[in-house]
Amino acid sequence: MDLDLLIAANINDSISEATKEASKKDAKGVVARRDQRREKRKLLNNNNELLDILRDSGVPSEGKSSDD
Repeated sequence: MDLDLLIAANINDSISEATKEASKKDAKGVVARRDQRREKRKLLNNNNELLDILRDSGVPSEGKSSDD
């Protein structure tokens, strides 16, 4: 599911860049927006890695009990 979200975000970014108004297509602005999106995706990946570490360590998650 996380991979699906990243792919969807990438597709959405590509569509957004392709349909921007001409006045917003200055090179510096495009690069800055791209870099911001990359940072957001890195943060998302880091959060997913943290969740994976917690799951692997046996930390109980909400809604699940060890009695099941």
